[in-house]
Amino acid sequence: MAEETPTILLVDDDEAYCTIIRELLVRHNFQVRVAGTAEEALHLMRQERPDIILTDIMMPEVDGLTLIRRIRSNPIGADIPTVVVSALVLARERNAATQAGADAFLAKPFSFSELRTTIQNVLAVG
Repeated sequence: MAEETPTILLVDDDEAYCTIIRELLVRHNFQVRVAGTAEEALHLMRQERPDIILTDIMMPEVDGLTLIRRIRSNPIGADIPTVVVSALVLARERNAATQAGADAFLAKPFSFSELRTTIQNVLAVG
């Protein structure tokens, strides 16, 4: 029986980071779509519903927490699991992520093992 390949929407304005993370995830049997802005992420989400969204907090124009709030208020994406992946690691950022509706928080830098475990745990619950 073939396992379904989860689709991840990776949202971050750092192109080098996205390239590396996308490559690692693809090697571990994830499908990955990349968005450099919140608006692009919302557009991609409407085109193809991802199984999970990974977003940074600090991005130009619209930050990751606002993106999560928009996703949560949209019937199309309200139940899509979201993970904040950020270098902002203070308790207030973690609390803000939770209040915005994030399902998990992963601090940068992280190991690939931590990323994969977080994704698997959030997908298992969702």
